[in-house]
Amino acid sequence: MEELRRSFWRGRAVEVLAASSDRTLPPERSCPGCDWGFFELSAARNAKRALFLETMQRIGKIPAGSFGELPITASPLAHRIRNRFHLSGRGGELVLGQFAPRTNRVEPISGCRAITGPTAEILLPVRDALAATGASVCELATLEDPDGGKRLGRAVLPDGPKRLLKSDAEAVASALTPLFAGVKVVDFEGMLLREAGEPRLDMRAGGRTFLVSVDTFFQGNRHLADALLQDVGQASGSPPGDALDAFGGVGFFAAALLAAGHGVVSVEGSASAARDAAMTRLTWPDADRWKIVPSSVAGFLSGSHARFDLVVADPPRAGLAGIAKPLAGRARNRFVYVSCDPATLARDLSDITAEGFEITGARLYDLFPLTHRVEAVVTLARVARKTA
Repeated sequence: MEELRRSFWRGRAVEVLAASSDRTLPPERSCPGCDWGFFELSAARNAKRALFLETMQRIGKIPAGSFGELPITASPLAHRIRNRFHLSGRGGELVLGQFAPRTNRVEPISGCRAITGPTAEILLPVRDALAATGASVCELATLEDPDGGKRLGRAVLPDGPKRLLKSDAEAVASALTPLFAGVKVVDFEGMLLREAGEPRLDMRAGGRTFLVSVDTFFQGNRHLADALLQDVGQASGSPPGDALDAFGGVGFFAAALLAAGHGVVSVEGSASAARDAAMTRLTWPDADRWKIVPSSVAGFLSGSHARFDLVVADPPRAGLAGIAKPLAGRARNRFVYVSCDPATLARDLSDITAEGFEITGARLYDLFPLTHRVEAVVTLARVARKTA
């Protein structure tokens, strides 16, 4: 037992005495980055659905029946568009991989089923190229296009003297440039030290092209992006109206809303995402119905009293902490919540329904197979007020 709380206990398995028929790998063969890598995929999806419903009841006090059949869309493997690798050591001792569970020890990646073949093929050349520089690198983030043919890389250097950081950044950028279409090298605080090659990739989803930099969030599953866009577009309802796209990113869900005929205001607090969205907007023929506001959602709500027929929210894992109720108050008719964390979703749904909404549809997506995580899209409609 590792943690005792009033509402739950947290523990971890230390030994498998009798393996379930749903266990496909022994613990020692699981990838360090895939905490459910041992779990048969269809059984894992059933477990994710059960955990989702239990979380809704335990945290949000929302009965399981509120979510209907709750289908879950499966994903093939080799799904990751975005990756983050950790590094330790330098020179011949350099290790590139993932943190071992519950540690900061970097373990090499071998046979990971989540990353694509082209990415797996370059990991050893990347490791060798960085080792040859003698520089210290603590993290490498990658973004690849859906076909896996091109990728961007961002290397993070640990704290150190400015003169040494500049020299290391030059060496790292030169080493990685032959392996990536574009490279950024930043310090531990995120300040740019060196940049080379292409700044953005063309990312195709839902029949549109998004211009995305390595610093910008983009949906991480290459196989389910089209389905997610299509389903959010359908959940947005009709007739078309005006929509608020909260945490709009590069415009992923704005694309779905525009395709459904809505006018869209996207609010995004990340400077890199807002810049990418502005570049993307220049290439879309219906961009006259899309406005981008570079602001935090909380800042937008405090500075504007505008209301919308529809609100779509796709927050980070922290959810809508502190803004669920005011954001719900801006939706006249409908609220579509896209979530990657059931715990914060349950908390926020409780606040949204308290503002006069009811759940009318829900679906899960196995965007993160081989892990315990699951994506959800929940649609809520404002309940008509009863007249005396």
